[in-house]
Amino acid sequence: MVEANNTTVTLQVHRFTPRPERAERARGGSPFAKKSSPFGGGSDSAARRRPRGKQWVQEYTIPARPSDTVLDCLLTIKRTIDPTLAFRYSCGHGMCGSDAAAINGTPTLLCTATVRDWAKQPSTAPEVDDEGFRRTGDETANEPDVPAENVENNIPEGSLGVIELASLPGFPPQRDLIADIDPMLNQIRKLTPYLQADGVLVTTAEGKVDVFEYLQNPEQLAKYETLSNCIACGVCEGACPVYAGGDAFVGPAALIWASRFINDSRDTKAMDRMDAIDTADGVAGCQSVRACSRHCPRGIDVGEEMWQIVAKVRER
Repeated sequence: MVEANNTTVTLQVHRFTPRPERAERARGGSPFAKKSSPFGGGSDSAARRRPRGKQWVQEYTIPARPSDTVLDCLLTIKRTIDPTLAFRYSCGHGMCGSDAAAINGTPTLLCTATVRDWAKQPSTAPEVDDEGFRRTGDETANEPDVPAENVENNIPEGSLGVIELASLPGFPPQRDLIADIDPMLNQIRKLTPYLQADGVLVTTAEGKVDVFEYLQNPEQLAKYETLSNCIACGVCEGACPVYAGGDAFVGPAALIWASRFINDSRDTKAMDRMDAIDTADGVAGCQSVRACSRHCPRGIDVGEEMWQIVAKVRER
């Protein structure tokens, strides 16, 4: 069935333009200043600070179909309305993870989110009740519908609704929907995210390499296969209320990458890896909120895997 293209969607984009950096002073400055702090500051901390700049919300109303993705809508805006709108994407099929952002406040991938699933209609009930308390979904579920023409700022007929977009939470924005995920990638790198075998080649009686010595059975593969699907998109870190750039918590993404190799029977550094994450900002920083499990684009139950690695580290 071919969908009619006579509908529209409104995108409310939280935009951000950074303030131009000041040129470094040619001379002068304090003789007591230090480029780095012995307590963990320095350039990494400076990179995690939220940059200053202009912030505003801009609305775009464009033709769209329910099956269109949010990335499709942004590309339409970029190509036909506003070429200054900044967002990041690569494969466009949920495999690279480069287009992670917050849609209606929820971290997810722009290329896998459809208008049908994320467009929302305006609320017909007031935000707060007569006593000034915020209304909940249970309080408004049984209220009669109010005709669209009686709703203030109602969406026009033929509109699929409104989608609110912002950069990925937990990371400083670089421009519009582009977040600086370098803090997450640096945390992953610190945990040596690659296989570390003993390097000894087993040989047969004829002196040839015994390739069968390195095969894994299905049970060994199953322990880490799902974890190897992580694409480091940052969705789990954007959903985590504890993670905020890696200062107090290394983050679920880094721990998932560490767990992937800890559970690999071929890796010989499992104990060293567990020592590296057995710190105050490692597994001890996880509060078991399990918000990291929501909307993982690769289907990883991040919260469960976090619980498993925390238990393994504490029981070793």
